[in-house]
Order: sequence, then C-alpha cells, then structure tokens
Amino acid sequence: MALNNIKEAELWIDKGDEYLKRDEFDKAVEAYTRAMDFNNRSSTAYFKRGSVYAQLKDYSNAITDFNNAIVLNNDFSFAYFKRGSVFLDIRQIENAFKDLSRAIELNPNLSFAYFKRGMCSLHFKDYENALNDFNRTLELNASYGQAYFQKANVYFAKKDLQQALENYNKALHYEPDNENALLSRSITLTNLKQYQPAIEGFTTIINKNPNLMAAYNYRGMIYIRLKDFKNAIKDFSKVIELDPNSFDAYNNLGVAHFSMKEYLKAAEDYSNALGINPNSAQLYFNRANSFFYLKNYTEALADYDNALYLDPEMYLAYFGKGNVYMTKEKYQDAIKEFSKAIGINNKFFNGYISRGNAFMKIRYFSRAQEDFTLAIELKPDYYVAYMNRAISFKEDKKMDAAARDFSHFLRLSPPNTKTAVQVRKWLKQMKYPVD
Repeated sequence: MALNNIKEAELWIDKGDEYLKRDEFDKAVEAYTRAMDFNNRSSTAYFKRGSVYAQLKDYSNAITDFNNAIVLNNDFSFAYFKRGSVFLDIRQIENAFKDLSRAIELNPNLSFAYFKRGMCSLHFKDYENALNDFNRTLELNASYGQAYFQKANVYFAKKDLQQALENYNKALHYEPDNENALLSRSITLTNLKQYQPAIEGFTTIINKNPNLMAAYNYRGMIYIRLKDFKNAIKDFSKVIELDPNSFDAYNNLGVAHFSMKEYLKAAEDYSNALGINPNSAQLYFNRANSFFYLKNYTEALADYDNALYLDPEMYLAYFGKGNVYMTKEKYQDAIKEFSKAIGINNKFFNGYISRGNAFMKIRYFSRAQEDFTLAIELKPDYYVAYMNRAISFKEDKKMDAAARDFSHFLRLSPPNTKTAVQVRKWLKQMKYPVD
C-alpha cells in the first residue's frame, strides 16, 4: 500500500477525532469511513468508527467494525473491551464475558474491563467472581464510585447488609449525586430497621427528584411500620398522582386507611386497585376484611370467595369466612371454614383458637378443649389460650382443670387487668390457691 494512502488515512482519522470532540457524530463516521477508503487495513479506523456507532447505540454496525478491527489486529485489547461492552449492553452476557476476559488477558491494567466483567458475573449471580473483579477495579482506580456501588449491590444480594451499607457510603463519597446509590442505601437502612436515617435518605432523594416514585413508596412503607399512617397516606397518594395505574400504591393506601379504621376509604382503595389488577387474590382478601369491619357481610363473603378462586391455598381467606359466620352466629359453618384453614396450615394458631371458640358456642366442650390445647402447644406462653381452655373446663364442670389453667393465665398475663382480678376472685371463691 502506498505510503501516501496510509498518511491520508491518518489525516482522516485525525479529522474524525476532531468531529467526535465536537459531538458531530455523523461527520466523524464519514471521516473514519474516508480513512478506510485510503487504508482498508486500518484497525484503528474500524475501531474508532465502531466506537461512534456504539455511542449512537447502532450496535449491529458497531460489532461489525470491532470484528474487523480484531481480524486486522488480534491483540487489540481495546477492541475486545469495546465489543464486550456492546455485548453487555445488548445482554449477550456470555459473549461479553469472553471478550472482556480477552481484553484483560491482553491488558491486565484495564480497570474498566474488570468492572464490566464483574457486571457479567453479577448477572449470572456469581457473586464471588463479581466481587473479585470489582475489587480489582478499585485497586486500579480507587475513586471509581460505580465499582463501590456494584460491590454494595453484591453484598445486598448476599444479604450482608452492613457491608452493603458501607459500600453504598463509599460510592456516595465519590459520587454524591448518584441517585441509585442514594436510593439503595436508604433501602438498606430500611432493611436494617434504621428507619429514621432511611426516612432522611428518602427525603433527600425526593428533594433532589420530586418525581421519583420509588422514594415515596419506600418512605410510605416505613411510615406504615412506624404506624405513622397520615404520612404514609401522603406518600402513597403522591405515588398515585405520579402513576395512576399503580395498584400497589392503592393497596398500600388501603392498608394505611384500614389501620386507621377508615374501612370505607380502605374498601374504595382496594376497589381502585382491583380495577387495575383484577387477578390479585390479596386485593380481594384485603377488601373483604374492610367489608367485614363495615358489617357488609355479603360483600365480605363474596370477596373471600374471589380470593380463594384465585388462590385456593389462601388459608386466611377461609379464616375470614369463618369470622363472618361467627358474627352471623352460624357456628357450624364457621367450624367448617376454620377447619379448612387449619387443613392448609396446621400451625395456624388463630385457627385453633377461633374453632375452639366456635365449639364453645355449640357447647362441644371436649372439642373446644382439644383445639385450645393444640393452640397452647404452638404458643405455650400465650395466656389467652389458657383463659379460653379454662372457661371451657369450667363450663364442662372440670373445676380442677379450670383452676390449673386460670393459674397459668395469671402467671402469664398482665397482673392488674379486669380479667385477672375476676379470675383471682373466682379462684378464692372456689377455694383454690392464688399465687
């Protein structure tokens, strides 16, 4: 090839670089193409044009150019790195991993290749290799905040929340405005039950980006845990303002209203959620509970049945139906529903207590005692179960057994309640010892 052609190609490459500095991408592509017209064996021209295509997200042409650059120069580490980066962008993770590994083999100090290979390992949930690559990145580039951020994500996935928090803090030291790191750190603080710092974190994010739904949603969930339902309602209302189709936000709004005993508002919230997602057993169940407290028993039963149609294993829906029948004094029907709940979850403490109470109502004292005994086996320190069994023994004329259970109740329950005073009085009247 003539020397003049090679020099002319280099001039066009320089022109392309100048265009690229000015973000004149089309002209840069033309310049690198002209360089190839003079020297079609210039791996640099192919590499640089491919880099522009990658920047323009024209991934197909980018890969073609990087392929040509590598064919012309099989040791071109940056071409492997760039092609691997494109493969990562288009989710061809295995190809990306191979190219990035080859780039590292050719250039062991290429920090960003380690970082991107770590991202490949993270995709495959190969957390140890991901950590190794992110650590190597930081050895080569100690101020790269994104490497700390991804390290934190690995630790979060491994449920090592303290290490996750430390690395999110390091990421934010180098990138204070990294919204994802701010959000992730606040989520980590939430999981560590450090609620006040988490709220402050989400508030900081909201002040920076008032339209970030996730921050309102997470902060609202903390407010629910703290029983600050008014602030929770404000946050979930903001989520709905930003995304009127967020059925989760309507559901959370319903939970907040329900917790404030605003059952009609809760039912409306759950109805709005069901209008968006009519196939959620949980939403039907939640609305059924609202109807129950509104004494709309027909609607409550219908919604419990809707929940069970969608999720036949939802034992709490059977439990809810049982509670409706108890309120309507249909005790045999209640027993059937409580039995279905227990059949699905034989560790369901409240199911045994409620079925025992239903047996008490129809004076099947021995069956009631069996259920209360099963409940006590599940929660030996729960004083209400002893109280219920004591009453069933008393009604069944088994006074010694009743006295033993009343004594257990007194040892486990708060000492000065009205019920405790009455129990002591009965034991004294019946001449049983009182602790």
